Amino acid sequence: MKHRLNLDIKDPNYTLLKEIFKIMDSRKSSQILASYGFKNLNKQITTFKIIFISMFFGLDIPFILNELESKKELQKYFNISEILTADQIYKNLSLQDSEKLLKALNRILNHQNRVKRRGKKTFIVDATPIDLDFNFKRNKKTKEHLKTLNLKWSYSSSKGFYIGFKATVILDYDSMNPVSILIHSGAPNDAKLFDEIMENLQKRRIIQKGDMLIFDKGYYSYKNYQLGISKYKIVPFIFPKDNFKRTKLNDQLSYPLQVFKKTKKILAQKQFYNNLKHELLKKLDNWKKFKPIRGKIEDFFKLLKQGLNLREIHKYTPKSVAKTVYLNVFLGALIISQGFYSKTAIQQLSEN
Repeated sequence: MKHRLNLDIKDPNYTLLKEIFKIMDSRKSSQILASYGFKNLNKQITTFKIIFISMFFGLDIPFILNELESKKELQKYFNISEILTADQIYKNLSLQDSEKLLKALNRILNHQNRVKRRGKKTFIVDATPIDLDFNFKRNKKTKEHLKTLNLKWSYSSSKGFYIGFKATVILDYDSMNPVSILIHSGAPNDAKLFDEIMENLQKRRIIQKGDMLIFDKGYYSYKNYQLGISKYKIVPFIFPKDNFKRTKLNDQLSYPLQVFKKTKKILAQKQFYNNLKHELLKKLDNWKKFKPIRGKIEDFFKLLKQGLNLREIHKYTPKSVAKTVYLNVFLGALIISQGFYSKTAIQQLSEN
């Protein structure tokens, strides 16, 4: 039996969702959405609200619309003036440009959290499998058919075998804001995605010289340590595996060739890379101390999967999956912005 939307203004779930909807209803959010070409803003914001209710309570969209239609107090509480049809909700989402949606959501988050860059920053990177929840008993899919959908069988240590995507999320450690989300079909090896992730962050000017990025063991390779320092000029703190040899890495972290092209600044450039190298090796010597920091993104994924029902989604194209993941991550970040910042608070919310 489905959970019914029985309004209780003392229920923290309803009060939390209402506070999030106030952000979506704000004039600033409307201005941001309009600046990225979103039209019919009332319908767009209503679409977001319905999707958020669906994620928050784990309910189907048609069921939510029926509940809202029959309960005027819910409409008033969530400030929903027009009840759209399920087809309208799906169409509104399908017509949205995924890149513009991601940029608009990021700007709303940055405005909400008043994020300002001051000095060097720390980012946390991790990936999670996105299961598309195929019902194989009723509808078996051949490999050939999956290929036409840009899908394939994949495997992850946490999920086992599944059909779907991999979502890579990069969080700003201080604000817990997601600064970038990448979607990949299947389950490509994390270590092979390192360069693509870094290139995306550099191209969008999210990272700057001297920043630190924390990765789990899945991204481990000596090559990625080298790329992080020589190509992207950051501290690539990738948790080491058991076969890690400090002396081997130290020998491989040589100066990039461009250092020697700047004859007047060779000493300064060498010192800069030496500082990055020294900081990386120092952190690798004490990598266990950083487990709680990296654990924050694990708690964030737990909130998305257990609290906002991202474990299995019913979308089957890269674009639709991307937009669903963007909105899910955005909702999770808004929840954290309402005070659910600590590990305990996130875990408690996930388990509700």
